[in-house]
Amino acid sequence: MNRLFNNRGLTLVEVIMTLAILGVVICPLMNLLVLSKKINNEGEIQYMAIQRAQYYMEEIRAMDGIDTGEFVYNAEKMCYERIINAPHNSRVEIRVRVGSYGLHYIEVDVLSGEELVNSLVGSVVYE
Repeated sequence: MNRLFNNRGLTLVEVIMTLAILGVVICPLMNLLVLSKKINNEGEIQYMAIQRAQYYMEEIRAMDGIDTGEFVYNAEKMCYERIINAPHNSRVEIRVRVGSYGLHYIEVDVLSGEELVNSLVGSVVYE
């Protein structure tokens, strides 16, 4: 019966095989962890861009009219523009186009560098 159970411990071959099996199992799990971190960061960037665009859209809708101290009229594009530099190398570009009967069309673009991250379109009526 003593021959079936070895109480002296593990041999070097058993330790090496155990480490090899653990390495084969853990490496794909680590790659999965790194991939999920990248996906999570992209999702966070998208979420923050949506929040920022929504904030500026609601800010414009809450105004009584276009504030010419903040917005500059661009004659080429025939709209009022405002560019806001945001943290993390991003910026927000806001355009307000004047329509008929007091209707104003609002476009809010959130850019990271030169890449468009999110765009939001809306309208408001100013009397």
